[in-house]
Amino acid sequence: MFTLTDSLGLLELKLPLKTEPKNCINTIKVSKECSSCIDICPTKAIDPTSLVPDASACTLCGACAFICPTKAIELNLDHIGFIKSLKQDEVCIGCLKSDKAEIVIPCILNINEKDILGLQNKNITFDVSFCESCTYGFYEKIKTHVSKIYYISKIFRLNIKLSTNAENYTPKFRRISHKEGKTNNFSHQENLCQNTVPFESRFGIVEISSDCDICGACASICPSKAIKIEDGMIKFSHGLCIACGLCEYACFLSNIKKPLSLRKAIKPSDFKEEYKPISMLKKHTCENCGKSFYSNDDIHLCLYCKKEQNLNNMIIDFITKS
Repeated sequence: MFTLTDSLGLLELKLPLKTEPKNCINTIKVSKECSSCIDICPTKAIDPTSLVPDASACTLCGACAFICPTKAIELNLDHIGFIKSLKQDEVCIGCLKSDKAEIVIPCILNINEKDILGLQNKNITFDVSFCESCTYGFYEKIKTHVSKIYYISKIFRLNIKLSTNAENYTPKFRRISHKEGKTNNFSHQENLCQNTVPFESRFGIVEISSDCDICGACASICPSKAIKIEDGMIKFSHGLCIACGLCEYACFLSNIKKPLSLRKAIKPSDFKEEYKPISMLKKHTCENCGKSFYSNDDIHLCLYCKKEQNLNNMIIDFITKS
């Protein structure tokens, strides 16, 4: 959590806006190729070098966190946890302009597609009645974003609705949540679609070829910890992946054969937090020489030491029989 201070030093505000410069593409890559957060900010509050926004200008609309591909900026407002804690089964979400929103957020862009998968037991209505006259000018982005959420809700069999008028809905309560500490909540429904659904969003599937030498570059750079090395193998969590592409970039730098590839897609049946092995080979340490080697088999000697052992056995066998 950053403490943001205005230029005069008279006002100190703690905003629920977390920045991680080490995750920024411009920090990781040599070429400064991303300016998404700066371009989308309606009040031009973000400092292009430090990513720290000006407290007096930031409106907490969440657009920067929505557009950031690598979680370098996150808005720590736990709307999803707050909605899940409510006893009501039907909830309407909208901005302050909405006259029927029960959960009021600065902008619908605050809730992403992954967040919505944690609300499988709620009937959610998004009030987009006033989005066309959005103060921030985000109407087209909101329309596309909500369409994606609606599409995903159909795949995962969630109860998501869109509302464009004020009829047939009576508000029962009206709350604004500023609770911090977001947690991952993913759908664990069985018998979902086994096919891969192409979707240009925060969903990714990582695949690794047999050229991988398990150097660990992909795991060390992943901002969402979707890749890890365990038991001598690379393991991947589809539910944690945000499809930022940094693993692919790191793999290219460390291995000219580029064994790792990323697809921006979602496979509903595999969309869980659990890790699955994806490396073709398993990394072993030779018990004889101590060097690392790779194999599909659970063996304890590298190829060189294995040949040497076989040769010694042949010699001993020959001498014994003679």
